[in-house]
Amino acid sequence: MEVIKISPRGYCYGVVDALQIARQVAKDPAHPRPIYILGQIVHNRHAIEELTDLGIVTLDGPDRASILEQVSSGTVIFTAHGVSPLVKSRARERGLHCIDATCPDVMVTHDLVRDLVAKGYYILYIGKKGHPEPEGVLGEEPGHISLVENEADVDALALTPEQKRKIAVSTQTTLSQWDTRRVIEYIKRRYPQAEVHIDICKATQTRQEAVVAQAKGA
Repeated sequence: MEVIKISPRGYCYGVVDALQIARQVAKDPAHPRPIYILGQIVHNRHAIEELTDLGIVTLDGPDRASILEQVSSGTVIFTAHGVSPLVKSRARERGLHCIDATCPDVMVTHDLVRDLVAKGYYILYIGKKGHPEPEGVLGEEPGHISLVENEADVDALALTPEQKRKIAVSTQTTLSQWDTRRVIEYIKRRYPQAEVHIDICKATQTRQEAVVAQAKGA
C-alpha cells in the first residue's frame, strides 16, 4: 500500500493553539488544581494521553453542560470547539478557574450569530448534530436559531412568518465545503431572501482542496 503525504495536513491552528494553552496551564502552578478539559481537546488518543501525563483530566459526556456537572473545584479548559454562555456562567457560579481555548474562527461565528439576532434575523445554522461546536453556537441565542444538517432538516422547519421575514445562514467551521454548498443552495431555493454567511475556516478548506487535487492527479 502506498501512503501519500498531502500538504497541508495535521492539526489546524485552532487545535495547535488549544494544545499549547493546555500545556502552559499544566506547567503553571498558579492555576488551581485539579485541571480539567471539558470534552476531548482533539479526537486523537496520543494527544489526550500527552495531556493526561501532564496531569490534565479529560472529561467527556453528551454535552458540555452535563460534563461540567462532574467538576466542583479547580480549573476548567474550554476546547477549541467553544462553549455556550450558559456553560461559562455555570462554571463561574461554581467558582471554577476558567481557561478559554476557543478557536478564533469559532469566536467569529459566535459574534456573528449574536449580531445577526440583534438585527432581527432568524438563523439557520448548518452543522453536525451531536458535535460540540454547534452546541456552543446554538447556545448563544436559543429560540432564534435552528440547526440543520441536510435538506430534510430544512424541510422539517416550522418557521413563523416573522422568522421567515429575515433569515440568515451560518455554518460550522469544519464542514465539507461541497456538502455545505448543496444545503445552502437548497435553503436559497426555499428562502430566496436568506442572507448567507459561510464560516468554514480556511484550514478546513485548504485541506479538503488538497485531497481533491491529489485525487485528480492520481
